[in-house]
Amino acid sequence: METIRTDVLVIGGGIAGCFAAIRAREMGSSVLILEKSSLRRGGGVGPGMDHINMGIWPKGLLNLETARQKAILSKKDLLDPNVVFAMDKGAYARLLDLEKFGVLIREDDGSYRVWEIPERRYSFVSYRGRQTKVKLAAAVAATGAKVLERTMAVDLLTQDGKVIGAVGFDVREGTLTACLAKATIVCTGDSGRQYLEPDGLFMTYQPTTNTGDAQAVGYRAGAKCTNMEYIYMDYVSLRTGGGVAGIKPFEKMGALVNRHGEKVLRDKRDSSQRAFLMAKEIAEGRGPLYWDFRALSEETIQAYEREMDHEYPVTKQWLNQKGLDFRKDLIPMQLVPAAINGALLTDETFRTSLPGLYAAGSSCAYLLGLSQAMVSGHIAGEQASEDAKRFPELVPEAGQLTQVEKLVKRYTKKTDGVNPTDLETAIRSIPTDYVGYFKDGDLMKKGLEQLAELRTHSLPKLFAKNPHETMRCLEVRNIFDMVEMHIRASLMRTETRLAKNGLWPHYRLDYPQMDPQWEKLVVVSKINEQMTLTTEPIPDLKECA
Repeated sequence: METIRTDVLVIGGGIAGCFAAIRAREMGSSVLILEKSSLRRGGGVGPGMDHINMGIWPKGLLNLETARQKAILSKKDLLDPNVVFAMDKGAYARLLDLEKFGVLIREDDGSYRVWEIPERRYSFVSYRGRQTKVKLAAAVAATGAKVLERTMAVDLLTQDGKVIGAVGFDVREGTLTACLAKATIVCTGDSGRQYLEPDGLFMTYQPTTNTGDAQAVGYRAGAKCTNMEYIYMDYVSLRTGGGVAGIKPFEKMGALVNRHGEKVLRDKRDSSQRAFLMAKEIAEGRGPLYWDFRALSEETIQAYEREMDHEYPVTKQWLNQKGLDFRKDLIPMQLVPAAINGALLTDETFRTSLPGLYAAGSSCAYLLGLSQAMVSGHIAGEQASEDAKRFPELVPEAGQLTQVEKLVKRYTKKTDGVNPTDLETAIRSIPTDYVGYFKDGDLMKKGLEQLAELRTHSLPKLFAKNPHETMRCLEVRNIFDMVEMHIRASLMRTETRLAKNGLWPHYRLDYPQMDPQWEKLVVVSKINEQMTLTTEPIPDLKECA
């Protein structure tokens, strides 16, 4: 097994990973990035992006004081207010970085095209971002950071409880590399592929490479995870995973109607809990749902179409194939359980509970979106670089490298067994059938029993005929851990709590009310090889923030 040494190891080359690498290089650290896909198009913004939250900026709705109040209120959503406040403070500076890297943030006349969302107290700029990742990858290359593409992190390496790197697996060549680092940042995005998507694996909002790798390797190394009970429900999608509505002022959003033509979102109050109301309509038999844009002005419709050109170009193709026109037709939409939204527990410096390990982007339990990925990546890169200067070079504990080699060989030395694609489908059917948006304790316990049976009888029989299938086996291993954490955390939280407009739901049919006593975190960690659940208080906003 080849060994590479670096100051800072970045696992995941999406938005957060690129910003982390750029900042760490600015700080003078050597950097190695492991990216399972390609740096130019990997991650959630790989196909493009059309909007960025601007946070606190001179002409926006949010100032320092309103941002503080917003952060304090975020505790009800089980978010660390210090992280929320840091994101709003740093967003505009990172937007300017993106512009510096060559992304078309402003219009041709030098102005911003801004949407104001008063009910959610923020502004975002609509921009021409199809080349966002391409420009960002070029910015990373200009720093001299080393990149291993098509390389997946199998497990973290540790010594005396400190993370000192990871083992990477080349998903095309099948080789292993020991990546030893003084500081390691994990940022592999949302943990998708936990539920079954209506249109299949490759017709989803989330990148198919996002399988909760950072969360799973962190958990297995002993890091704390939290908010694992939350699902990320994508509520803006058309069929095939293309989005057209949702992040708009209410009056520009068009109407959401059920199959009877009745409006689902009648006012801004409804809009503030839109994902919950959508799920309720479908559960009570009034689906499918449709977006009705026919009353919008031509100017607004053209704005939608421009944004689709930059974030969801496939959606336009789909509409044309179906003969659907925004100006004339109802547009079918779907509510998709796109990911388990829990992730690694961090503070506002993005240090995790393990020394030497940092998490950024959606691999941090409190974050979702482009601006938050940029800000957290920048901060994590800076903190990891500073810490790396005082960390000595270490070697992994005895047997760790051998253990990873044995794991990979266990999949490849067989000639028959369980296909990883088939087992993945079986695992993902469990949260789909036994958990979902509206949860019931007895049903989830049965799902946990089903998962345990698959883990005992099917997981050991996984086999791979080539490196790509070996990658799928490793992903299945991660999906197992993510789904189990999700079900156990969902069982532990005996209340209902909806965050971010119901976009992150935890709805217990057997505990349908929010309980103030549950304004605390459910924390999942691995102790003595056992999945262990505890609770921790949510920090208050620091006075110095």
